[in-house]
Amino acid sequence: MKAAVNQRRERAQSKDKLLAVTVEKNRQDMSLKSMQFNRFMLIRYATALFFFVNLYWALIMRHTWVVIIPLAVMFVSGFAIVEQIKLFGQHTNQLIFSKLFFRTQLAVNVALMISTMTPLFASLFQFVNNTNQNRYIVLVILLLGFGVILFVNKRLTLIASNHDKYYSRLVAYQAILKKNKGMK
Repeated sequence: MKAAVNQRRERAQSKDKLLAVTVEKNRQDMSLKSMQFNRFMLIRYATALFFFVNLYWALIMRHTWVVIIPLAVMFVSGFAIVEQIKLFGQHTNQLIFSKLFFRTQLAVNVALMISTMTPLFASLFQFVNNTNQNRYIVLVILLLGFGVILFVNKRLTLIASNHDKYYSRLVAYQAILKKNKGMK
């Protein structure tokens, strides 16, 4: 009788240990996925920022020919958004559509910055009074966007070559996991 009770207790302890190992493995896998996904956090936020800026610009300019510009950029951003969503399931460091989106946004920003000094300003920014002060304000806002885009492009380049700080942390975490696994 005691032997049967001891056997059940040992099986229960064995199942508990197996469950604990499985839970720990799942936690480590999820941590790795999260760390890989977090490498792209700035890129995701910048993509969302520019998507909504273009959306608002398209809504304001919906009754003019200018609406084509933000809609075209939003179309390209759609591919980047899908690519970034897929990152959680399929890790890669080569974000082709995100690079294309930010280069497209960069080109649009440069063209808009140039337009602040031309008569095109009045038709591209009909929601802003055509004064020199407003032109400078729009130019400063476009320059801020330009800076964000350059920073994101730099981050994309670092990620593509695995030289970003998050990658080194990821590698260090993986090394710790291997070391701990080897000790068991």
